[in-house]
Parts: sequence; C-alpha cells; structure tokens
Amino acid sequence: MRTHARSVFSLLVRFLARESGGSLLPMFALTMVPVMGMVGAAVDYSRASGVQTGLQAALDAAVLAGARDGTANWPNVALAIFNASLPDRGASVTAPTFTKNPDGSFSGSATANVSASFLKVMGTSSIATVAQSKAVLSGSTAMQFCVVALSSNAQPAVKLTGNASIHINAPQCIFQVNSNSGGAVFLNGNTSISSARNCFIGTAALVGNATLSPSPDFMCKPVPDPFADYVKPSVGPCDHVNYSESGNKTITLQPGVYCGGMQFSGQVTVTFAPGLFVIKDGMLQASGGTSFIGNGVSFFLTGAGAGVQLTGQADWHLVASSSGPLAGFVFFLDPQGPTGLAATSSQLAGTAEMYFEGLIYLPKQAVALNGNSELYAPSPYTGFIVDTLDITGNGAMVINNDLTKTNVTVPAPLNVAIGGQPRLVQ
Repeated sequence: MRTHARSVFSLLVRFLARESGGSLLPMFALTMVPVMGMVGAAVDYSRASGVQTGLQAALDAAVLAGARDGTANWPNVALAIFNASLPDRGASVTAPTFTKNPDGSFSGSATANVSASFLKVMGTSSIATVAQSKAVLSGSTAMQFCVVALSSNAQPAVKLTGNASIHINAPQCIFQVNSNSGGAVFLNGNTSISSARNCFIGTAALVGNATLSPSPDFMCKPVPDPFADYVKPSVGPCDHVNYSESGNKTITLQPGVYCGGMQFSGQVTVTFAPGLFVIKDGMLQASGGTSFIGNGVSFFLTGAGAGVQLTGQADWHLVASSSGPLAGFVFFLDPQGPTGLAATSSQLAGTAEMYFEGLIYLPKQAVALNGNSELYAPSPYTGFIVDTLDITGNGAMVINNDLTKTNVTVPAPLNVAIGGQPRLVQ
C-alpha cells in the first residue's frame, strides 16, 4: 500500500514538472507547507491531549483520596496519590496545589507543559495543559476539632486529677488526642470528660469515680499540627521593652511589639485595643487580681521563653480578631521563633476565669490548668490546641460552641467532614 502511494505521488510530481515547464511544482510545494504544518500541529496537540487526560485523571484520584482522608494531612495524601497516578508522558509537570474551601469541599489544580515537535518551526515551543478538580463528601457530617493534644507519644497526653473536668457541649466538636501510648488519656478521682466525639489514638485509663463519655473512637487517625506551616506575621522593632504594670489602676494598651514579655500584678485592669500584640522573647504573665478585656485582639507569642503564665485571680475576656494575619486566633505561639525557642510550658492557675472567643494555639507546650481555674467558654466559638494538657484540682474546661453566633473567623484547617463518600463535582 505504501509503495503504491509513493508511485502515485511520484507520478503526480512528474506530471506537475512537465506542465507549463514545471510552473505548477513550486505552487504545489507552497501549498504543502500549511498542509504539513496542520498535520504537525495535529500530532503535537494530540500528544498534549493525551497528557491532559492523564493529568486530569491523576488529579481527580488525588482530590478524591484527600477528601476521603479528611484530616489536616489531606494535602500530603493527595500529593502522594497524584505522583503515583501520573503517567510518564515526557511532559514537564508543576507541583499541584490543593485547597480546602470554606464550604468544606476539596480542590486541586495542576499544569503541565508538553514540548512541541512540529510547532517549533512556527514559533511555539510548548503547549500548556491545565487540570482542575473538586470533590465533596456526600452524606458527611460537618464537625470541628475543638480540643487537640498534638503529642504523638506522651503518656499521658491528657491528664485529669482531683475534681478536674472537660465538658465540650457542642454537637459538632471533636476532642482529639494523638498519643498512641497506653494511658494516653488518664483520669483519676472525681474527674470527667464529655464531648460529642472522643478521638483517642491510644487508650484511656480511668481510676476512682472518673467518667468518660462517649467511649473513645479508636478508628480515628492522628491529626498533624494544622498550623505548622501557617504564615506568621512579621515582627518589627520593639515598641516596648520589659513592659510591666502593678498596683490598682486601669490602663489601655495599643497593639505593637512588646519585647521581653508583659508582666502584670496587683489589681490592674487592662483593656487591649483591637489589633495584633506581639509578645517577643518573654512571657505574658499576670498574677493577683488583674483583669484583661479585649475585643478584636490577637496575641503572637514568639522568641526565647515565649508563653503564658496566669496565676492568682486573673480574669480574661478576649475576643479574637476577625481579620488580619492571625484572624480567629486569641493566642498563637511560634514554638521556634527566629530569636529562640519558646517555653516548654504554659500555665493557667489560681482562681482565674477565662473567656476566650477564638483559638488558643500553644503547640509543643505542656499546658496546665489547675487550682480553681476555669477555661469557661459561653462564647460561641473556642478552640484549644496544645502538645499536652494537665488539669488538676478544681480546674475545668467548658466549651459551648455555636458557630452561628460568632463573627470570629474559624481557621479552615479545623473543619472536618466525618463519614460520607467523596464524589467529584468538577
């Protein structure tokens, strides 16, 4: 068949050469240029189409796997599936991006550049292909991590003794303990824990009159630190150094950089103006009968020795910022700041009452709530993320979340869909 085609083509060329002294041959040659260009373009675009099909299939599989995982680690799960599913077609593929949307859906996008062969002579060196995918969990239940102990092996990671208690009175809240140790959660005495869902990776040990409700769900997965890669605010020069107040007075503080920490004692009443307070290279300390009020405030704790120490009868009533670099956070601890490591522990002690509307984020710290301290949250939204948690005496943590009643931004990584089947919607 090919020999016949070549013979016909040769006869056609000889015929064109004879006609009008060969004047048709140049015209024939000129007409073949666009024809060959179109054929070459078709070949290149066919290759690009094949790459795009493989790219889309790999991205769909990745987003579905990430949605099925549902934890804060879902982008890593999605990336692993994408890399394993992507066929090798000789294209240059950029790293995909994965995003969890405010509505709880999961999105991904990826691009690839296919080197052109025939189109290069026409000035096109490559063809870009784009894939986008979006998945939702059908039939799932929207929930939220409200209390998380991040340590993977502490024994115990959560400890309650005396009359201590944790009561999470919100149907959408999850109490997550990552430690895989035996006795990862230890309750002794008249202690109690209650929540909508207890996700314990390790086991729970109850002694005395301790109670735990509901029974732990041991099918849960560990949750990596959802804010380990969070973009932290920049820190400027010091506005104050070793700031302290004592005695019986009422003051108002403005946002800024407080180097060396903050220290309050006596009967000081402090109003924090809206904005970002940077506590650098020191503790935020309060003792005595101090009182703190702030609406639209966030505290960024960074540098050597950063942490929180509350003792005595200090009372706090703080509502997090709804905008800005730390929207939704009351406290955000940077455990490895550029000027040194943060303190290994924070303490909320004494007879303090603490009202926090927003997220308390103290990673890599052992947080103690003891004495008669009450982390009381009639606020519509409170979250608590620590490394380990120790509540003693009459210390209590009470959370009553109702997200329909808050203007505070809830950081998206805390939202999770439980159950359901993932399906593509894009």
